[in-house]
Amino acid sequence: MYIFIAIIFIAELIIAHFIISNLIKWDEKVRYYNACVKTFNPLLQTCLQYGRCLVSSFKNSFEGVILYVKKKREQFISKIIFAVAIYSLLIIFKIKTNKAKKIYKLAGAIKDLVLELAV
Repeated sequence: MYIFIAIIFIAELIIAHFIISNLIKWDEKVRYYNACVKTFNPLLQTCLQYGRCLVSSFKNSFEGVILYVKKKREQFISKIIFAVAIYSLLIIFKIKTNKAKKIYKLAGAIKDLVLELAV
């Protein structure tokens, strides 16, 4: 009976020694990785700030492109509307009377002038 208790006690000591030795090894590894993290933390923060700066500059340039496209689209639409209005007026003037050639030429000249100034 005492031998059984002694064997169990020795087994518990071996298991405890194994656990304690592994805890010491793991503690050393954790300290090593902690030192690495402390060393690279300022560099990592600098890289993150640089990345944020890149993202914000990309966002600003992308917004600039979107605004440019919207402005050009509005200009294009206004030119189309103006051209359609001028041509419809020219067609109306030409259909109604052939004697209104001066008005027709004047409207054509105004259209050409406005298109040159708009571009």
